[in-house]
This record gives sequence, C-alpha cells and structure tokens, in this order.
Amino acid sequence: MKDLWGKLGARLRAALVVVAAIGIVAAIGMALLGGAPKRVLFSGLDPRDAAAVVAALDAAKIPYTLEGGGTVINVPSTDVDRARLMLAEQDLPKTGGVGFEMFAEQSFGLTEFAQKVNYRRALQGELERTIGALDPIASVRVHITQPDKAVFADERVPPTASVTVDLRPGRELADRQVGAIRHLVAAAVEGLSAGEVTVVTTDGALLSRAGADEANGATLDFEVDLERDLEKRLTRLLERTVGIGGVEVTVAAELDFSHTDTTEESYDPEQSAIRSESLQESHEGAGASRPLGVAGAEANQPGGPDASKAGSADDSSRMVRSRNYEINRTVVHTVGPKSATKRLTVAVLVDGTYTPAEDGSDPAFAPRSEAELAEMQTVVENAMGFNSARGDRVKIASVQFRDRQRDDDVAAVEAGLTPTMIGAAAGAALLLAVVLWMVLRKKKTRVSAEVLQLPAKVGDAQLALARAEAGLAGALPPGAEGGTAGALPEAKDAARERALELAAGDPERTADIIRGWLRADQPA
Repeated sequence: MKDLWGKLGARLRAALVVVAAIGIVAAIGMALLGGAPKRVLFSGLDPRDAAAVVAALDAAKIPYTLEGGGTVINVPSTDVDRARLMLAEQDLPKTGGVGFEMFAEQSFGLTEFAQKVNYRRALQGELERTIGALDPIASVRVHITQPDKAVFADERVPPTASVTVDLRPGRELADRQVGAIRHLVAAAVEGLSAGEVTVVTTDGALLSRAGADEANGATLDFEVDLERDLEKRLTRLLERTVGIGGVEVTVAAELDFSHTDTTEESYDPEQSAIRSESLQESHEGAGASRPLGVAGAEANQPGGPDASKAGSADDSSRMVRSRNYEINRTVVHTVGPKSATKRLTVAVLVDGTYTPAEDGSDPAFAPRSEAELAEMQTVVENAMGFNSARGDRVKIASVQFRDRQRDDDVAAVEAGLTPTMIGAAAGAALLLAVVLWMVLRKKKTRVSAEVLQLPAKVGDAQLALARAEAGLAGALPPGAEGGTAGALPEAKDAARERALELAAGDPERTADIIRGWLRADQPA
C-alpha cells in the first residue's frame, strides 16, 4: 500500500484526500440526519392550517415529513421546541385546540358564563397537548363536564371527563398509560376523581369506563410482572448451559389477592392470677364506748340521769377480706399479606444438540438425555421456589428449534441496525465507489497511453525500444542476453510492463512526451 501511494502523482494524492474527506463528512452528516428521530409537531390539523405550518417550516428551513394525508406533521426531535416557538410567534395553527394563551388578549365585558366556557376550553386544550405528547397517540380530544356548584351537599354532582385518543398504526396504550391519562385529567380538574374519567379510542374500543375499579388492573399488572421476572431469571440461568437462544421458558402464576385481618382472643382456665385484694377489719368492746342514755334535751338538764353511767357496750370484732382473680387471656391480631402465591406452573423448551454432517448437509439433531432434563428440572424447581403442597408443576422437554441460527442472525441484524450504522455504511459505500472510479480511470489512462505510443516516429520508437531493451537486460536472468525466438514475446511483454510502470510513476512527464509525439506527427 505504501509503494502504491508513493507511485501516485501529487494531483492524484490530493484528489484522493479530498474524496476521502468528503466521504467522511457525508457519512457523518447522513448518520446525524438519519439518527435524529421524528416527533409529531401537530396532528389532526385543518388543511389550511397544515399548509400555513408547512410554509412556515420551509421558510425556517426545518425538515419535516407529512403523514395522514397531510394532517400530521413530523419534524426531527431536536427541532420540535424551536418549531413550536416559531409557529406560536406566528399564531399557528389558527384552529384546533387552544390553551391558556387565549387569555392573553381578553376583552372586557365578558359574562361569567363566557369566562367559565373559555376556561374550560383552555383547560381541555392544555390537556390535549400534554396527552398528545405520548408516543403511541397521534391525536387526542378531551371533554370535561363541570356541573354548577350546589348549595346543599346532597345536591352536588361530581364532574366527569372523557378522553378520545387516535392511536398510531400498530401501536396501543398499555394499562399503566391509560391509568396515567386518567390520573392526569383528574389532577387537573377540581373535584374530579380518576374513576370518573373514561378513555376510548377512535375505533370505539373502551379502554376504561367511569367508576371502574383500578384494583383489577393493578393486580393483573403485578401478576404479569411476576411471571416475566421468573421467565427472565430461569432463561438466563438455563442459557448458561444450552447457549443463548437455546431455551424458551413460560411461567403461569396464580395469585391470591384477598386481604385478611384476624383478631383472636383465648382464655386459659387452668392458669389464674390475683388481680386485686382488699381487707377491712373493725373491733368493738373494752376500752371502747358508745353513747348511752336518753336522747334529747332532757338528758342535758341539771339533775337528770348521767348518760356516762347508763350502761356499757358488749365486746365485738369484724374483718372483711376481698380478693379478685384474673383468668389468663391471649389476644392475637394478624394482618394477612396483600398477595400470596397459590400456584406456579412452568413450561420449559430446551433445544437439543447438533452433530455436523461429514457430507456438508444439515447437522443431525439429537434430543437431550433424560439425565440432563432431570438435572435441569431440579435447577428450575430450586430457582422458582417449588412447593408441591400448593400444587406447583414443572415440565421440561427437549425439542428441535426451527432454524435457530438463522433466527439469531436476523434478530442480531434487527437489533443492531441503527440509523447511525446505516449512515456510516452509506458513507463507506460512497467512498468505496469514488475510489473504484479513480482506479478504473487510472487503468483507462494507462491503456490510452499505450495506444498513443503506436503512431510515434521510427526514430523515437527505436529510441524507446533501446531504452526498454536496456532496462530489460538488467531484469533478465544470466544467460538470457542471447535470447531465442521463443523468448522474444516474453521480453516484449516485460518491456511493455516496465514502460507502463515508468509512466505510472511520473504521469506528468509521460503526458508531456505523448504530446511531443503528437505534435511531431503533425505536418509543418
């Protein structure tokens, strides 16, 4: 390669460098242009608005593509914000959903009803813009119903909303995206709950209805996530043995989402404990006296009976003891889990082994042995948490996968075919085409130079032949100077090749010599 580059002339070297630079720049440009994904600028436009928007984009030199008969305009994702700001400055589009910009120029004298209607229109327009940013949605319409506020609570009617989405071809909304739309609308409207938002498609498919419980969707998503997680784990585990793409795992999970809250209270009569005890004791007798005599004013008069000597009390005592016992009691409050696995069913398909054929035909397939399958089943059961008590089942079979190598190659190509790679490949192809053109042109020039040597004068031809023979003498092996008649064609061919090499090494000088020959042949 170095020798070939040294033999090229200065002009040819410069041309190749320029062509290579142009090819690299073209490849980078194509990669950048091809790598910028398209995003929807506007959808569902009126034809007049679409024409005005396209004219504005042409004036701003922003690339765009049209879809849906001109009602959908796509621009590179890097130019979306700039295009929207530029079009908003020009008040485009004129029709369609409007947002809160309608309040920028508000006239005086509007009634309260008109203000409410304008606010509702603006809110609907802003929600349409926000929801329309979702990738699967081509266009969207939002309708909100807000009843008048009632004085009494029992007369109040909750607001409702409906969302109509137009999906792109081949796209669909996931359950989580539908739930996100419902919560987004509910959060933007005062007093609106997510359960009162209905989402439908333009095809008439009901994605969610007002008042529907979202618990079923959440439980279904949880079940699907559990199945996918187990499938990925088992697939990754088995592929280490059978190779990538050599196993297919499917998991079916049956979950129990019933929530239990249990309180148990038990008593043990055999065990008891003193809870409280009290003792009261009283004495009456010697040393203790009590009032005796006649009651009233007569006993207090002088000369009356002495109350202190009227008599004495009998001796007495009393003691009261109270003791309370408590029976042993146990209270257990149990809150069950929100979800429990009732049963797991796993099916595994494993590719067999292949033996190359000696005649070059398709390799021979052989299923895996029972020992290998049994070992794989043990590994799967341990990885999934197999529980025979709840009825878990695992089935593993060895089958031949259909054209596995071709499917892997196609999947690899599809996964790696990015716009950047396409642009780089296009640039490389362009550069290769230019180099081939230069090489072919060079060969053509050599042939033309060889043909132009034919009409030279006899003296010039003899001089050229002498130079060629002189160069040939050093190239021939020893003892070949005498030559033979059979060696003459080979000597001529060698001389011709030598002359062509000299011409290729200095094309400018060769061209000057040819021009001199042509001028010499012309009559004076």
